[in-house]
Amino acid sequence: METSISWVYFFKIVGILFVLYVVLRLLQRTVPNIFKRPSNKKKTTLLLNKGLEVYIPLAIVIILLSFVAVNFIAHGILLLLVVGITFTHIKRYLFGILFRINPLINIGSNITTGDYKGDIIKFLLFGVIINEDNGNRFVSYSYIDANGFSVNQNDVSSVRRTLYIAKQETSQPILDLLFENPNVDFSNKPILKQLPNEEGMQLQIALLDGAKIDSVIDYLKQYNITSSTSKIS
Repeated sequence: METSISWVYFFKIVGILFVLYVVLRLLQRTVPNIFKRPSNKKKTTLLLNKGLEVYIPLAIVIILLSFVAVNFIAHGILLLLVVGITFTHIKRYLFGILFRINPLINIGSNITTGDYKGDIIKFLLFGVIINEDNGNRFVSYSYIDANGFSVNQNDVSSVRRTLYIAKQETSQPILDLLFENPNVDFSNKPILKQLPNEEGMQLQIALLDGAKIDSVIDYLKQYNITSSTSKIS
């Protein structure tokens, strides 16, 4: 059967799209560092992140259409079969893209969806990780799509995280030590409480924009305080 494009042309398209992807990734990692003001750096990072979110599915669509154009009948039937089998996953993926490019949504946004409420700490392909009062939870995009979501008022400059503290022998108060750590945002009051029926404690803190929870774990370790993002047995 006569085709619209050849395999050579198809792979040229794939190559160009891949090069553009690499360029966008490089821009994503380097351009924000040009700005000294945190606000400008954050805006640029958001713009590039959301731009990449749009580019990836657009590039996939172009590749699929080019693939079908090589052989309309055979490749068209194959594509329909794949779409039919994976439709649920495709729907979840597309909703995830729409969710992530929403201007109200970002890492640190506090959302409520169904029975869950917490700060977004990570975007995944088919869902998000949110930080609830009792720890981290995975929430799928299917669940968010079915239940809807709302963005709650929250300090967008900080991200609230949960640490689990092992039983301590030190007499130094943990909250007092945290006052000396530049990564902790004390505009959101830290909460330290005893875990029920356990010897360890749970610490909820807010981190300043760009701060890593590992730096707080390492800081506490200097004072012989063992902490982790998951429960310590």
